Amino acid sequence: MKFISGKSIVFATATSLALSAPVTYDTNSTVQLETSLSQEVIGWSHATFPAIYQTCNETNARMINAAYKDTAEATAYGKSRLLNYGIDDVYYKRWFGNGSIFTAMGVFDQLMEASKGGMLVRCDDVDGLCAANPDYYAGHHRDSAPTETVICDYFYRSKKPLSTMCFEGTIVDVGPKHYAGIDMLHRYLHVPAMNMNEYIGEYGETLEEVVDFAQNNGTFAVKNVDNYLYYIADVYSSSVIPGGCLGDL
Repeated sequence: MKFISGKSIVFATATSLALSAPVTYDTNSTVQLETSLSQEVIGWSHATFPAIYQTCNETNARMINAAYKDTAEATAYGKSRLLNYGIDDVYYKRWFGNGSIFTAMGVFDQLMEASKGGMLVRCDDVDGLCAANPDYYAGHHRDSAPTETVICDYFYRSKKPLSTMCFEGTIVDVGPKHYAGIDMLHRYLHVPAMNMNEYIGEYGETLEEVVDFAQNNGTFAVKNVDNYLYYIADVYSSSVIPGGCLGDL
């Protein structure tokens, strides 16, 4: 079977995330949320996205929605590769080893089509962690509000669109989280409802750990967040230039 090219992947309209009821926060104030913008996304029939909180200004919301669209596009390439080449694919073996493809397929579907009702992306530095780590924290999950993710100003300065992939260094050089759409996936997976209470988790974050899981512990490779991030970036880069731009492992 042949891998679906960028031109042949079907465009579909994403479902808008509608929140009919107000949400109460730990400040004891009840607020109405903005909804994520409807947008065309590649390769998903029922893509869902976290709501964007009203503290995000128009520029914040535009860049977050651009990251959402990149997330949908990159994951569509990854899932298509799984469907068309299976466990014998060089990309699969590189990042998942002998891990279960059923687990991998389920994670892709969970990331993009599972309900994200109640999930919230906000732009106010409610916990002060962005200010405390101005050139390091691009965002963080809120332990005190498990459905919420804060996006820091550093996200907008440091994270790049998929259109720049392979033009700013190899994936090994810059890391998959260099790209806003792929970084957003790892932020999804900090949310307990998305990671199934850490069934999928950050068990190893360095490249050495990721490669070791794939080579020696496939069971953990398909449960480790960064194995998915490297797989998605590696596969997507192959649509940019022949052979991709992984770099030397």
